[in-house]
Amino acid sequence: MTDADDPNREAVEALIAAGYMVERFDEDPALWRVNREVMTGAELLDEAQRMGLMDE
Repeated sequence: MTDADDPNREAVEALIAAGYMVERFDEDPALWRVNREVMTGAELLDEAQRMGLMDE
């Protein structure tokens, strides 16, 4: 899977465009920090979908 096909990348870009602060979690690069809340990649996708920023 390329970066362009990565659903997490699409979710990150959508959340940032909507004003969220999104960054990789330093202690574990598999995790994300979204508005200071630590999330897995699946939770990141769920948040973007829940907010209507991505299709399911």
